[in-house]
Amino acid sequence: MKTKPGYKKREERIGWIFANIPFFGFAIFGLIPLILSVFLSFNHFKGLRLNSATFVGFDNFKTIFEDELFWQSINNTLFVVVATIISLILSIIISALLATEVKGSKGFKVIYFVPYVCSLVAITFMWKWIYDYNYGVLNATLIEWGLIKEKINWLGSEEYFRTAMMILLIWSSMGFNIILLTASLTSIDRNLYEASSIDGANGIRQFFTITLPMVSPTIFYLLITGLIGSLQSFTIFQVMAKDGGPGQKGLTVVFYLYKKLFNASGGSDLGVASAIGWIVALLIAIVTIINFIGQKKWVNYD
Repeated sequence: MKTKPGYKKREERIGWIFANIPFFGFAIFGLIPLILSVFLSFNHFKGLRLNSATFVGFDNFKTIFEDELFWQSINNTLFVVVATIISLILSIIISALLATEVKGSKGFKVIYFVPYVCSLVAITFMWKWIYDYNYGVLNATLIEWGLIKEKINWLGSEEYFRTAMMILLIWSSMGFNIILLTASLTSIDRNLYEASSIDGANGIRQFFTITLPMVSPTIFYLLITGLIGSLQSFTIFQVMAKDGGPGQKGLTVVFYLYKKLFNASGGSDLGVASAIGWIVALLIAIVTIINFIGQKKWVNYD
């Protein structure tokens, strides 16, 4: 049965419309905002009014680089990167132990994964109560065990704020890492371990010569996504210390952007905030490119 030419053309048009829906979504929510942000970063605005744009060239970037708080935020963000790397290393070790079918391993997997499925804001509030100077369970426990004599102001002192945040960052990010790494470990051919045992390899040697190379693609993926997430870290710090923390130790780059955009004193500037956004994007691009170049030397896809 022959189809009418008009019907076929209409069918093709409908097909093109459905096929281009993802492109339209990207154009509306990705491409247009991207182009707009370039325009914003080279202009100065009075508050959040777009009709007050005044072209200033690279002055917004100059203002950012001359601001000491910006470099403080870079330093704080690098601290988050360190916490992410430590979390990944601990996740590899714990995953290797859980993969040995130790008693209760399934229960431990659930316990480690719980932080990932919970709201990040709720988790941060929970830790905020744990660290509370007057009523926090952490101080009470440490005093009860005789580890400290006086309460520690975890969130109010520069000395302990970063330690408190390090614990939170590592704890909250390990669950997802462990689940993926454990799944990757279970796919390793057990014959490799048996053959290496016959050759006299012990557990440590097997870990470095078999386990790590076999799960290196998963480690690489977690490293890339973890570093990108670290450079974009905001929620935990904004909830834990909305003013930036003691000595601005909790002011990450994205938090710095947020404070510039929504300045309580009325000095909000879309141009400066957009410029910071492009700096963050450039940092992410550089880190990603370096990792993809370096992965050729240590990631095993065989």
